[in-house]
Amino acid sequence: MKNGRTLLLFALLLALLVAAAPVKAQNYDFSVPQLYMQVFVNPDASARIVYDITFANGFLADPIDIVDIGTPHKGYDLSNFKASIGDCTLTDIRKSEYIDVGVEIHLGRCAIPAGQSGTLHVEFTMPDLVYEDVTQDGYASLQITPTWFDPTVITGPTDIWVVYHLLPGIDPDAVLFQDVPFTDKALFEEHTIVGWRWPAGQANKAYLVGASFPTAGMTRVIEQSLLDLVVKWLEDNPGVAFGLGLAVMVLLAVAFFRYSGGTGISIFALLGCGAVWLMMNNPVAMLLLCPVSLVVVGLVEYRLAGRKEKYLPAIAQVEGGGIKRGLTAPEAAILLELPLNKVLLLVLFGLLDKGTLELVGDDPMQVKVVRPYIAMQADRAARNDQRRRVAQQQGVVLRTYEHHFLDVLQEKEGVSVHRLDFSAAMKSLISSVAGRMKGFDLSDTQDYYRKIIARAMQQAQTMGNIPELEEHLDKTWPWIFLDDKYDRSFRRRDYQYYPTWARPYAPAHTVTPSGGSIPVPTSAPGGKTTFSNVAAGFAGWTENTAGKLASAISPTALQVKGASGGFVNLSGADKVTGDVFKALMSGSGGSGGSSSGGSSCACACAGCACACACAGGGR
Repeated sequence: MKNGRTLLLFALLLALLVAAAPVKAQNYDFSVPQLYMQVFVNPDASARIVYDITFANGFLADPIDIVDIGTPHKGYDLSNFKASIGDCTLTDIRKSEYIDVGVEIHLGRCAIPAGQSGTLHVEFTMPDLVYEDVTQDGYASLQITPTWFDPTVITGPTDIWVVYHLLPGIDPDAVLFQDVPFTDKALFEEHTIVGWRWPAGQANKAYLVGASFPTAGMTRVIEQSLLDLVVKWLEDNPGVAFGLGLAVMVLLAVAFFRYSGGTGISIFALLGCGAVWLMMNNPVAMLLLCPVSLVVVGLVEYRLAGRKEKYLPAIAQVEGGGIKRGLTAPEAAILLELPLNKVLLLVLFGLLDKGTLELVGDDPMQVKVVRPYIAMQADRAARNDQRRRVAQQQGVVLRTYEHHFLDVLQEKEGVSVHRLDFSAAMKSLISSVAGRMKGFDLSDTQDYYRKIIARAMQQAQTMGNIPELEEHLDKTWPWIFLDDKYDRSFRRRDYQYYPTWARPYAPAHTVTPSGGSIPVPTSAPGGKTTFSNVAAGFAGWTENTAGKLASAISPTALQVKGASGGFVNLSGADKVTGDVFKALMSGSGGSGGSSSGGSSCACACAGCACACACAGGGR
């Protein structure tokens, strides 16, 4: 009695375990000893495809009850499919749920049991398979891949045989292979056949074959333009298409953010999504966007190169707030956003003019801080105070921004100017100018300093007396230097202007209109530095030196908050988008989701035309 209760309890527990166990997925395990595919070419560019596929099911596997057959493209018609296994006709044929392009054939009562074999016979007609061969006149092209199977459920080798049946009247010698040579070519029942055979092939991978043949007997072939071929190539080579699409997006991003000065991320995200969707759904759009993106980048770069550099940050100005007077020439240059290497040269010239610096070399330019202005204190404020006291004793004024440049020159004494990094000093100058403009009208102030430059330039142009001109230039040369055509005032046919600090290094004499000369020393102290090696004099040396100073300022180090290097500022759109997302996040909780897997089919085709069959499978 006790043993009976024990057995009953064990049976109940076993039943509960079986009921609670998950349902086991179907176990497919089969081999394909033979896969025979025949392709009969029709005059209307269609082809009748016939498969005879032998399946050998595994001894411990589930029955093979469904077989998926890939088709060359989605243009098939289920009504013209015929299938059978031996004498058993199969009528349940549907669009495949397992592969992207193909059908599923339900074997029903004809399913192949474990440990047994069966040969599936399938016939169907596919339209639009024969293409124009653009490589030679009067020829057609047909490429195809026999169906293949999931490598996780198939084992063993397969005797794979693909045969083309061409129209009558085509000579075997006129038929050409594409990439893969024929293993068979013969006349069979008054028509030419060509074939490819792999006796120990693998039915879990694609075998692409193709042939070109005369169009004799054809009433239609699918004509192809160069654009059609390229589109087909992109469709059949998704890796290349992805690379081109990525290149287009990179180019468009470069053009957009260069144009907007790095702003408008939200707008680009929307435009980028639209471009990606367009390219994914229309390869022609991708081909058009490739040259368009290059042209757009070129146009943006051309416009950027043709305008003045933008580095001034946003200024809290007041329209009609008046003009900010009292700016120095370097500060005005910043306000007008003149090239930074020119601003740097103007600052250095100003320090030379004040006697704070001494010119050591001119090619390349090298300067040193004059000894009284060398301040060794660790504290910047203490260094600045010492220099100001020395400047007051000598009757000159040192601006706050000039101390930053002196610190760089003092720390790297003996190094050529173009090898120094003035980025931090220049950024400080830019920020200082922006701060001084708060509460003033920016456009009115810019116009004011443009007029100062123009007036100084105009007065210099009207002066014919050299001593008078030189006296005028001694007072106004920093402002004239800001004009793009300053050299017209600095040099004339019979005169070269040199600032007071540069005259000890000028050539031996400067000719005056009366034929006299202004005597000056022939070289710098020590006989090392001279401007005489520059044919255009001081103006020419200035242009040459300014070009070399471009490397002394790092553009990335001058990213001032609020600055925009583009033509439009779209930061407002980014702020609005950020506010919208913030509101959405604050008004909603988290959400869950699920994902599902899928299968895909990609045919790697080459040549003039392609008709690939996608992966099939037995299940």
